[in-house]
Amino acid sequence: MPIVSILLFHLIVVLSLSSCSKKGLTIKIGDQDVLALGSIDACNFVQNSQGLRVSWKSSTPVSFIISPGVPPQYDATIAKAAAIWNTYLKMELIRVVRDNGVTNPPGDDRFNVIYWMTDWPADQNMEQARTAIRWDISKLRDADIKINAKNFEFYAEGENGSAGKISLLSLLLHEMGHGAGLKHILDGSSIMQTHLASNTDRVTPTKTDIESLECEY
Repeated sequence: MPIVSILLFHLIVVLSLSSCSKKGLTIKIGDQDVLALGSIDACNFVQNSQGLRVSWKSSTPVSFIISPGVPPQYDATIAKAAAIWNTYLKMELIRVVRDNGVTNPPGDDRFNVIYWMTDWPADQNMEQARTAIRWDISKLRDADIKINAKNFEFYAEGENGSAGKISLLSLLLHEMGHGAGLKHILDGSSIMQTHLASNTDRVTPTKTDIESLECEY
């Protein structure tokens, strides 16, 4: 087969048109979008320099490892955060497992880890947590969630003495949303709203939260 015909054949194979207008027309390699033809709705996702949404694509569920520094009494809360997203999306998007053998520091190592940080930069002491994501073209390859245990105290659902503390369930829902690719949403009721006040439970994904994730998953 002539080279031109081979290239044309492969282009046709990887060209994908979604019935969802938010997907738009994209050229794919495997399950990864590499080029957009026309505009694509951001759907509240982080986008790459070509305007493509970054996500885990078909590589789900996304597994997060609970590192040994996280107090074990919070394992159930972390698992519940994943279960809430999974229930509302009607699929297993996020999975969590504790592994006390994980000693990797936060970084681009293709392990998605939840860290309990007792050391935190002084100029960022108002941050309750931070999620770092990394991707290849438009597919996520790494996500680390760092919880600021130096400057904040946290409470699990149903715990007494929550005054002045941060809801860990609400916080983890938010950070797992970032881990799936979502950015902040300017909606006071959204899980992905920027600020979480102390002693506040925000544990129900909104219609916007779910529809945003459904653009990719």
